[in-house]
Amino acid sequence: MREHLVNLALKMLGCPYIWGGANPWTGLDCSGFVVWIYQVFGLLPSGDWTAQGLYDRFASDLNLALDLADKGDLVFYGKSKQQITHVMLRLSPTLVVGASGGGRETLTLEEARRAGAQVKVKFIDYRKDEAATVHVKFPGG
Repeated sequence: MREHLVNLALKMLGCPYIWGGANPWTGLDCSGFVVWIYQVFGLLPSGDWTAQGLYDRFASDLNLALDLADKGDLVFYGKSKQQITHVMLRLSPTLVVGASGGGRETLTLEEARRAGAQVKVKFIDYRKDEAATVHVKFPGG
């Protein structure tokens, strides 16, 4: 399942970042990207999830040990584990994929294009405020 999840995430490359976006056809923000993919695979119930909400959901009952981290797991960024502001999907020990490059002001496709805000692959340390990696247990292993 992890391989299929990562393959779907990579097919989303170039999808525009839109603040509050939760639909790949109209744009996604960071949590919208993760939520959409996780819901396709039945890993998350429907709802309006923020990056902090995703951290709280998965970190509360799953292992945070970095040595367990695998592709498809979640990498969270923010000032602390109580102030998560961004989430990406882990591809490897050094790479993540997700919607980035925008912010609260990125509300239209034109603004996203101007900012280069879209789903893209980045080095895991592209931000200096990595707060946690959460190993998500997938059904069947």
